[in-house]
Amino acid sequence: MKGKNVCLALTLIPVLFLSGCKWFGGAKKETEKKPVVPKVQAADLQPGVLAVWGDGTPLLTQKEFDEVLDFAMKEQPELQGLAEAFLPMLKKNLFNTLVTQKIISKWVENSNIDQTEDYKKKLQKGKEAITLRINVDYFSKQFDYDPTVADLKDYYEKNKDRVALISKGGVKASGVKFHSQADADAFLTKAKVKGADFEKLAKADEKLAKNLQDFYYVNKESRQLVKALRDKILALTSFPTVIKVKVDDNTFWVVKATEKTEDKYRTFDELKEQIENMLKQTKQNEAAMKKIDDLKKEYLVKIDENAFAPPKKAQMPIVQAPTPKRDDKPAEQVA
Repeated sequence: MKGKNVCLALTLIPVLFLSGCKWFGGAKKETEKKPVVPKVQAADLQPGVLAVWGDGTPLLTQKEFDEVLDFAMKEQPELQGLAEAFLPMLKKNLFNTLVTQKIISKWVENSNIDQTEDYKKKLQKGKEAITLRINVDYFSKQFDYDPTVADLKDYYEKNKDRVALISKGGVKASGVKFHSQADADAFLTKAKVKGADFEKLAKADEKLAKNLQDFYYVNKESRQLVKALRDKILALTSFPTVIKVKVDDNTFWVVKATEKTEDKYRTFDELKEQIENMLKQTKQNEAAMKKIDDLKKEYLVKIDENAFAPPKKAQMPIVQAPTPKRDDKPAEQVA
């Protein structure tokens, strides 16, 4: 097991350090009389008992401890395969945790906190939450899915851009925009001369410099370029090269392309474990949602689809202009 997993395993069940802390109402006043607790020596512990209360009754037995440890080892993947050398530390951590929890539970009981309405409500909510979580765990088990290597490779190929892309490739290019074909042709002639510096030619003219644009790496995702220009650049096969592209009757580009790079991806072997987890989760979720939809129909579940819909905006009433009063008098004739 890797070092970071070992550290995680040793702290799965946190120990509550009580010294110096004010728990549930703070420390007792110094004027309070502290109860005398009889000391119990380790030799006084009966076989199978790991800790006792002051009156000698068992606080934690070996059987209880073993049951909790066994459950933790089975339920926590981080603990499976833990090196033997780390088990003593893990057991000590768990032992201290269980003793601390027992002490807190006894304090809650002796203080009658467990009889308060607030405590009972929180306890009930906690039980409900745990019940729901366990219910979901058992419901999900029926959708366990073990993908084949072919399934994993198919998922990899279909989702490479989403899960494996390192860098997007494309054609490295820049261009100068013209509104006259004659001007574009004149610049193209100069730019195609052997040894000509495309950027220097453009920047030498103030007007051209304003229309010079670095496209960086052009690819299918380069939405800032019009389709006609993007397609012409992507169709190039030899580099470096200079071409003219007509976008419309009033727009022409002279483009210099220097190289073409491919998309870079992480390999299937690098991502195999990650892909397996993603595919399992995806398939399980799909199967679970289908099952839930089927159960809704079986149990005749009805849902108010508009329960959480945003409120509709109140429409302003249409106010009609008042109808002009009719003048019943006959209109005067104009001579």
